[in-house]
Amino acid sequence: MTKNCSAIFCLCWQALCSLEKNVKALSVVEPWGTMIANKTKLLEIRTWRPEVLPMLNVALVQNSTRLTKEGDEDLTGQVVAVVDIVSCEPWVKEDCEHSGCDESEFESGWLAWKLSNVRKLENPVKAIAKRKFYDLADSEETKVKLEL
Repeated sequence: MTKNCSAIFCLCWQALCSLEKNVKALSVVEPWGTMIANKTKLLEIRTWRPEVLPMLNVALVQNSTRLTKEGDEDLTGQVVAVVDIVSCEPWVKEDCEHSGCDESEFESGWLAWKLSNVRKLENPVKAIAKRKFYDLADSEETKVKLEL
């Protein structure tokens, strides 16, 4: 095996190993999940920062209701993509075009999470949407892995 092939094998093996653990999920209100899955939105805008970066293989659960209180859930969610969250920086107005909004919607003080390695699920998987990061149910996780 060449050095290049070894590096690619290691990256693929890392990704598979990380999928063996519980898949973390993050809910995103529609239409932004679809925009991320279609790679037209490259930044997720939040008021809070992930505890650890990078976060690999995060299931994006698109739902119709903004979840604002602890314990809020939306039973109509669907995993539309699996992404990696690679960085978190202050959101700046110039980022609006990659954030799914125009400059008139910009508010300072928010954070821009850079997304990469977006893997769109051709067949979205029904999943409960919750606040912050959370674990998918075992049955949801199994279905997501089968779609990748």
